[in-house]
Amino acid sequence: MVAVAGAAAAGGGPPKTKMAGGEKLIIRSDKVRLIDILSMLLLRRPITSYSFVEASDQTTLDVGDESDGIIVPLTEIILKFLAAAYWPAKVISVALEFLLNFVALNGGMLGLGIIWNIFRCKLVIPLDREAPDFRTIIGMIDGRTKLKPATLEMAGGGDMRQLQVHETVVFGEANDLESGGCTVAALLVQQQYLVPEVTVMAAKIAYENQAYIENVVNNVWKFNFVGFYNGWNKFLHQDTTQAFVMTDRAKDASAVVLAFRGTEPFNTTDWSTDVELSWLGLGAMGNVHLGFLKALGLQEEDPKDPKRAFPRKDKGAAPKGKFFAYYQLREVVREQLKKHPAARLIVTGHSLGGALAAIFPALLALHGEKDLLGRLGDVLTYGQPRVGDSTFVDFLSTATKAARYDRVVYRYDIVPRVPFTAPVAKYSHGGTCVYYDGWYDGKELAGDEPDPNYFDPRYVLSKYGNAVGDLVKGAFLWASAGRDYREGLISLLYRCGGLIFPGFASHSPRDYVDAIRLGRIAPKQI
Repeated sequence: MVAVAGAAAAGGGPPKTKMAGGEKLIIRSDKVRLIDILSMLLLRRPITSYSFVEASDQTTLDVGDESDGIIVPLTEIILKFLAAAYWPAKVISVALEFLLNFVALNGGMLGLGIIWNIFRCKLVIPLDREAPDFRTIIGMIDGRTKLKPATLEMAGGGDMRQLQVHETVVFGEANDLESGGCTVAALLVQQQYLVPEVTVMAAKIAYENQAYIENVVNNVWKFNFVGFYNGWNKFLHQDTTQAFVMTDRAKDASAVVLAFRGTEPFNTTDWSTDVELSWLGLGAMGNVHLGFLKALGLQEEDPKDPKRAFPRKDKGAAPKGKFFAYYQLREVVREQLKKHPAARLIVTGHSLGGALAAIFPALLALHGEKDLLGRLGDVLTYGQPRVGDSTFVDFLSTATKAARYDRVVYRYDIVPRVPFTAPVAKYSHGGTCVYYDGWYDGKELAGDEPDPNYFDPRYVLSKYGNAVGDLVKGAFLWASAGRDYREGLISLLYRCGGLIFPGFASHSPRDYVDAIRLGRIAPKQI
């Protein structure tokens, strides 16, 4: 169980009144040509003057004649590259995951197990990607599944610098004791876990398939798996959102955990969603990242009426057998909270999943779901990108004022620094930033993490130095921290990517798990 501690109008007229929910800026990247990128770089015209941009009148007035410098064209260059890399990345991902699972399921990297299995006619061919023992790249980088129990010192707050992001503790049932031939009743010991431990591991396994997640939740953690859900995106015409729900026990649960899947390493569509600048105004909720809204079930790109853009009730616009993520998950959560009257809701996710975890309670507030918000205990995200403007940040803060919203950032992770901020896309971060350096020393920041827009030249040497340090740390951390922190070849090769693109390797869930388990945190820095 859980103990939940104006610009002037054209012609010189008066400025238009800024109407809530009447703004939008949508950049149709598929219509952006090379000549447009060159024009943005050289001519510095207002972004709203281009034919591939859809902007409301109010947004056009707000932007005025101001140029966005390099941010918009740079973003479009990145999006063009990601679009071109879609199929190559997909093929590489499928082939690589097949190869890694083939080796892992047949005895490991030395190859002796493969030879032995061939000899016994028991060679395992991992063709079923939905099998409980099939792992994604994320699972190969970090295959740990066991939760780390909280020590008495951690749970009791004996060391105030020990990671105590929350004064809340999750309890999972201990492994069933084997009775053997013993006829004397044995005392079952109840394990105790901190909320950050449970959420970071839930965010990590959310990358895996349903069977894998169900096995870990039910058989390793001894929690209760509720369900795995796919969310339909009507604009991309496919399921783009995955999430699962669990409770800490089947009866009388005190925690309902909703975990969203994040950005998959070789999924360029996910990366494009993280990077794109487009946003939509949703009234009092502020201006929100368009791609993330689509992933949760946006119905219309209509900034004038939030009730049409994201209505309280599902319009049933998804194809038969498909569901929009927000509406489906909202009802699943409602059912579980009704089933468990003492339970609190915990929402989490890594990367893109963290963005969805932040928007989910904001939509609940937009739709007046006071019963669900009243049960919200924690929103805890890892490596989360920006999701909205300052109005959204304030709206979310008000919506989650009875809960905790913490945003964990590891060192130079690139994803918390996107979408890049620009005059036409004034994205901001909300919540408390829990920032860890390369050696997992942490501090709580009231504002943003260092180098918020990633391109500050003052941080270049530090970024590359951190990438080298991460590689060395990955190779030798186990010597001081224990065998549970020994990294395999796949993880070390992944870290080598940081030597080319600093901040890329820092996005791995492994570092977030290690930061939660090994990190110490200083008082809030104002």
